[in-house]
Amino acid sequence: MRAIVAAIAVSVSALPVASSPANQFLNANGIRLQYVDWGGTGDVVLFLPGLGDDVHRFDGFAPRFIDRFHVVGFSRRGQGASDKPAGGYDTDTLAEDIRGFLDALHIPRVDLIGHSIAGMEMTRFAAKYPQRLRHLVYLDGAYDMATAYDVALQAKLIQPPKPSETPIARIQAEANKTHLDFRGIRVPALAYFVILSGDSRWREPFELGYKSEQIRIFKRDVKRGRVVEFHDTDHFFFADPKKADTVVADIRSFLSRP
Repeated sequence: MRAIVAAIAVSVSALPVASSPANQFLNANGIRLQYVDWGGTGDVVLFLPGLGDDVHRFDGFAPRFIDRFHVVGFSRRGQGASDKPAGGYDTDTLAEDIRGFLDALHIPRVDLIGHSIAGMEMTRFAAKYPQRLRHLVYLDGAYDMATAYDVALQAKLIQPPKPSETPIARIQAEANKTHLDFRGIRVPALAYFVILSGDSRWREPFELGYKSEQIRIFKRDVKRGRVVEFHDTDHFFFADPKKADTVVADIRSFLSRP
């Protein structure tokens, strides 16, 4: 099995990496969203960036799937060049933005890959629209943010927040209030968890406590789920030269399964 994975990784690393594609825009769920189309044909793969990022975060990663899939991605409301309305940053509305995006491009079903806080709207979307999904891939994003917020407050690692004035702060504030139920996921789901090492006041209560519990919950509640743990990289592990080939090969294999 290791030999097979290694062979896939070598072939994947040889795939051409496209330059940054041009921004495109569409109207979905009452707002204008920035999106890109990296190309390809076949089943559609949709990438969602993390908090404060735009879709171009994946310019070096997403094109490595275009030989087998049609790969697109968008920046959520309040981020990148997407609209920044006064409201609508709650998890339910962000999940509806995914639906609206798919409807605007007439995409019936999708493989959804999201980084970090994108796990919030991904999980809510999966529970509400299971018929629109084939697979879920969490890039260090299968976390209950409300629980994380409570843990950090109780450990006095953060201070109570000030009123949210920016779109990014509003997204974070809404996530901090949202508890997720992974039991609503009916499709195969692959979750990467990064456990950070090193001496830090965050390490004991957060990395070793909270994250370990989230892994346990995911394994328990996602009936068709699989977990991969990394302990020697960072939150952007998919861009880590030491990890990228293996991660790409693993995701490609996972997305090819029924």
